[in-house]
Amino acid sequence: MKITYKTNSEVYDLLIGMEDRTPSENATLSYVEKFLKYDRDTDIAQLYADIGKVHRFSREVITKIIDIKPATPEELIAILNSYNINVDNKVLDSIIDILKGL
Repeated sequence: MKITYKTNSEVYDLLIGMEDRTPSENATLSYVEKFLKYDRDTDIAQLYADIGKVHRFSREVITKIIDIKPATPEELIAILNSYNINVDNKVLDSIIDILKGL
């Protein structure tokens, strides 16, 4: 089984478009609605691309960054530390600038 990482926004878009949802899918939809951090018109694919241009992170790491939407370099460092990733301040500032633009 292949694991595919999806942001809360992607899961929301997938589930909201379904006409008949199971109770589990309804619970998931309710959950992700509570944690959405972006407007519906935000281009998540472009966000993946923009963060990927700054540093070569795995999709899992970029997904976590997008879902949490850190507002400070310190918050971003905490996310990256959970994956044992160290980057310089330029990378941190660039990612924070991308996220602040949303």
